[in-house]
Amino acid sequence: MVWLWIHLITWIVMAIMILLALFTKSHTKIYEMITRVGYIVIIVTGIRLAIRAWAFKPTLLVVKIIIAIIFIALTEIAFARKSQKNISNSLIWAVIIFCLVTALLGFALAGWYPFV
Repeated sequence: MVWLWIHLITWIVMAIMILLALFTKSHTKIYEMITRVGYIVIIVTGIRLAIRAWAFKPTLLVVKIIIAIIFIALTEIAFARKSQKNISNSLIWAVIIFCLVTALLGFALAGWYPFV
């Protein structure tokens, strides 16, 4: 249960940091670095949670892992484009959509806990 809460809280903090990094003009490097530390925490806790989820929903777990990797890649591409001042609205929307899809898949894997 603790792993799930650490994973969830880190996702929330990371999502806020990504939005701040993409939509503010100051302190973006700090927000990006906090996001990257969040990746490490999420990957470690995600592996721990994946071991338990594998027995119940292996296909959904694999899909979530793939979507999460795409989300991280899109986020890093968005950070790079923002630093080059060449970021597009479609890339920002892709990051937001993949974040939401990853979160929904994560909640589905957790049996919609803590909502149900």
